[in-house]
Amino acid sequence: MNKPVEELIQRLKEPDYKYYGCELSRGEAELAISALEKQIPKKPIEEEKQYSEDYGFNSDILCPVCNNYIGYYTEAMCKPEYMQYCNECGQRIDNDWSGEDE
Repeated sequence: MNKPVEELIQRLKEPDYKYYGCELSRGEAELAISALEKQIPKKPIEEEKQYSEDYGFNSDILCPVCNNYIGYYTEAMCKPEYMQYCNECGQRIDNDWSGEDE
């Protein structure tokens, strides 16, 4: 997916990681890891709603990390409408998501 970011996360998890000779405190490394992990796109959650006369079959699209509402999908749409990032936690949302399990 995003190999350079994933490799950096793994290196930051090493207890004695140094960046150009500078040591990071565990707190600084964990903060960097948290920020980097949010840059790795994750598939959103589709929460199906009850059938509606106005919209037919429809769903809410939720953030996979914090379950915040980030978009919607209706039967008449070709694909879901949702944000690229969650406005609550900052998680990057996978834009190749089709709404179906692989």
